[in-house]
Amino acid sequence: MNKLQYERMAALKESARALVLAHGQTRRDGKAASKRTIDNTLEVAAAACGRLWALGMELRDISSLEERHLRALIRDWYSTGKEPKTIQNDVSRLRQICRWIGKPHLIPAREGAAHFMPEVDPGVFSVNPLAQRSKSWSENGLNVVEKIKEADAIDRRFGAMLRLGLAFGLRKKEQLRIVPTKADAVVQLLIRDNIGKSGKDRDIPIVHPFQRAMLEHAKGVAGFGRPLSWPRSTFEQNRNRYSYNMKKLGVSGRDSDCVGHGLRAEFAENMAMLQGLLPPTLGGTADQMGEAERKAIQMNVSEAMGHHRINVTGAYYGSFRARQVLERKGEDYLEYRGFKARVQTDLKTDRLNAVLAGDGQDILFDAETLADLRAQFHAIVEKLGSAVS
Repeated sequence: MNKLQYERMAALKESARALVLAHGQTRRDGKAASKRTIDNTLEVAAAACGRLWALGMELRDISSLEERHLRALIRDWYSTGKEPKTIQNDVSRLRQICRWIGKPHLIPAREGAAHFMPEVDPGVFSVNPLAQRSKSWSENGLNVVEKIKEADAIDRRFGAMLRLGLAFGLRKKEQLRIVPTKADAVVQLLIRDNIGKSGKDRDIPIVHPFQRAMLEHAKGVAGFGRPLSWPRSTFEQNRNRYSYNMKKLGVSGRDSDCVGHGLRAEFAENMAMLQGLLPPTLGGTADQMGEAERKAIQMNVSEAMGHHRINVTGAYYGSFRARQVLERKGEDYLEYRGFKARVQTDLKTDRLNAVLAGDGQDILFDAETLADLRAQFHAIVEKLGSAVS
């Protein structure tokens, strides 16, 4: 990239930044947006601008964004191994940007990323906050030890990164930015210096010899005072190299039922079991111990993963409450007389929410049990059928 191209790309990024700062301070409900929301939108916008230029689409101003740009960008994200959930989240940010530039039609509200990839099952991009089955590598048929050996053969640093993902539940960004010798606090692994998601600090307990062995290995690979990432490379280059290696390993969501984030789910399950709690995704039920003890363990796991709410662990190893309520064998829909309603669990209220796409307006309904939810659904469909006839 020559100097002129660099200046034009910088101008595009600045136009996107100005747009976010001008419109992103307030949410659609009129309330002030959090700093984290604004920062995340800025990050997605800047990365999207840079990637578009890398793809040969030399936009000068964010207001010139068109559907062909979005299609190329989203297809590139998918082909390079970006996780579908992350893609869908980033598309939500891009949808806001489209609305701010007066082009809300560019990303259809109900389809999102799936609109730009008709050949891919739309369910791939469905974001369900509750784990219905284990997302771990082991429970999805992958031999973790063998996969890490394969990773070592691909790249020694890559293998060390996966070890930290397994032993400490580190995210990809954290694996790339951590300085192992600096993070080692003997009985804890310290996540500091804006390494964690949204800059959050956390202390991950070292409670098993396996964790110590994995950390020592990573320290040896990285070297004293040095990050684990590949030297003389930008963070973007490191991230792309990591994704390429993961795809080469056969863990991309398309080559297997697993994605890299599955190591984090494996860590969550292992951490829970080390403290005597069998997760719902592995068959555990709420009555295996007292509620106070169970919730204390869930909070320990949540904090080790960089969260501060018990309910967040449901995304990694399921919900005890929901396991009793949901007898759906993993299905996410109710169907009756040609109508289909999507079902999700509200982790805050432990209720089942459903949405049925109506003519011009979605029909929302909820219930505590699946039987009650199904009864409501049937009644709504009967009423719709009567109205049509």
